[in-house]
Amino acid sequence: MKIALSNKNFLVTGSAGIGVGSGICKAIDRAGGTLVINDLSKENVEEATKKYNNAIGIVADISKSEEVDRLFHEIKTKLGPLHGVINNAGIGHRKPAHETTIEEFEALFNTNFKGVWLISKAFALDCIEHQIKGNIVTVSSVHAFNSTNKYSLYASAKGALNNLTRGLSIELGKYGIRCNGIAPGYVDSAYNVKAVREWSDDPDQWVKDQIEDYQSIPEVITSLDCGNAVVFLLSEYSKSITGQIIKVDSGFTNLLYSNSFLP
Repeated sequence: MKIALSNKNFLVTGSAGIGVGSGICKAIDRAGGTLVINDLSKENVEEATKKYNNAIGIVADISKSEEVDRLFHEIKTKLGPLHGVINNAGIGHRKPAHETTIEEFEALFNTNFKGVWLISKAFALDCIEHQIKGNIVTVSSVHAFNSTNKYSLYASAKGALNNLTRGLSIELGKYGIRCNGIAPGYVDSAYNVKAVREWSDDPDQWVKDQIEDYQSIPEVITSLDCGNAVVFLLSEYSKSITGQIIKVDSGFTNLLYSNSFLP
């Protein structure tokens, strides 16, 4: 099965970094789609845009409505209509809820939830106006299903995204707009390795233990694995799928106990 996304345009928010967004862009690029790279850093956006066959880069803060309006105006001017948006932009937050400041809370939810709503709203209105059967794919997390210490607020934001995805699928289905999401487990990316260093002196060993003890399939999950799942959701092969969250976690959320709990 070969998926072709040629002659279609896709916005991937927060995609100039070193995390899941890079794998999503790579997968869309391989399928022949045209990319809109979006992030906060002009330097990173310009550098990332060079990696792909057909891509433009636009700097914008998706948590601000006026920036989202400008982003979509630039896309229309430079590229034309979008056929899909991938809500990938997000920030991490590893801190107990009772120790989190109001500024940290607002930063988390402004990017991880409000920004997704703003992008999805702008895209939906464009699709309705131009009668485009578009696709919205949102990057959630396994934290929305099974969380852990110090991640209550991060998990709450991701859980909210799952509910938003389901709700949008109901509201927008009559226009032919599909809304789905992916929930990655631990992805072996430079971004996550940097995060692991906060609590482990040996990130490589921590990842090895994570894979062996907490995944049904003891293999590394890559950002490209996430990207391939997104491409499937953007394609005609998933035309009857909407309101779903695909877990790209190698079985992490299937386990009641770690693999080492019982022989």
